[in-house]
Amino acid sequence: MTELSFAKSFLSTLDSRPVKLQSDYVADPKTFEPKGPYTLPRMSKPMTRPSRPLAPGSTKSFIVSLKSLRNPPLEFSLTSQTSTTSIHELKQKVAQKLGGAAGTENIRLLYKKKPCSDAKTLKEVIGDEGAVEKEIEFNVMIVGGMGSSAIDAGTASQTKADEPSVVHEPSVVHEPSGLKAMGSDEFWAALKGFLMERVQDENTVEKVLRSFKDAFEREISSTNS
Repeated sequence: MTELSFAKSFLSTLDSRPVKLQSDYVADPKTFEPKGPYTLPRMSKPMTRPSRPLAPGSTKSFIVSLKSLRNPPLEFSLTSQTSTTSIHELKQKVAQKLGGAAGTENIRLLYKKKPCSDAKTLKEVIGDEGAVEKEIEFNVMIVGGMGSSAIDAGTASQTKADEPSVVHEPSVVHEPSGLKAMGSDEFWAALKGFLMERVQDENTVEKVLRSFKDAFEREISSTNS
């Protein structure tokens, strides 16, 4: 190997190695390439401000919103609910709002699409989210469905509760029976809520509902033929 070829190979080897700068090296700012502003990535869980400690003997209160998007239409809020408030107590509030037209055994409360048992408290339902959230929203489902006229009658009886001489009786709603009852959306919604409370698995519930609906459609087609 000649000296020239050795020098070339040596220089190429040096080029492949990283450049080492001295501790007192100062770069020329004019040679810097313009770069855009660097944005930090968004955190998976946002940081929250530390909450003020509660006074001795006091407990944190929540605003509980209860909504029913299906029949019957219902929406109201309960203020100053503590973390020890049970789901059964909330069901009693819903039953009172309905004027006794539905019992607590026919009411289902869902938090983030998951049914809640009566014995659980708000603290057990929301878990660690209770340190951040001040308002809790529950979806209300009435098993078996109710007519809106029954709610109107119950609401009217509450607003006129101070009139002892007048007795308001809840109107009787004649629900369809047999195959006609199974053809309503309220029936399948109530069935889904019941299965979710028992099975606790959404995929399994969807498969069971699909098999029930297929059998129902076959029965309807055979009845009409």
